[in-house]
Amino acid sequence: MTLDIDDSLPPLTPEQTLTGWRRELCVELLGDGRARIFLRAMEAPSLKATELKRGVLFHRVASTFTDLAGCVAAARVPLEQLAGTAVRQQPSADNLFAAVTYDRSAWEGVVSAVEDWQRRRRPAAVR
Repeated sequence: MTLDIDDSLPPLTPEQTLTGWRRELCVELLGDGRARIFLRAMEAPSLKATELKRGVLFHRVASTFTDLAGCVAAARVPLEQLAGTAVRQQPSADNLFAAVTYDRSAWEGVVSAVEDWQRRRRPAAVR
């Protein structure tokens, strides 16, 4: 499995956070066991059908989320399982909206791992 991690952090100002902007962790399923993982800042919530046309799954993360590498390390097993199940496909009459098929339980495993990682106990600040 190949996980390409784009660790560039999209800026998100306190003013944007107060006006509804959000960060999303995205997994672009490329097929053949490959996935690109990145963060994006969005002014409005993403639309699932639109993103599935591009083969992108997304999950909202906290506005303070900055450690993509740490999160990916914590969620590596479910991310690799997800990438391993993804198959790129040509649109057909039966499936006009999804450019990729994948195991939904593998995606749920990724979401669970990301949520667990975000809730992890952080060490107290050194004074």
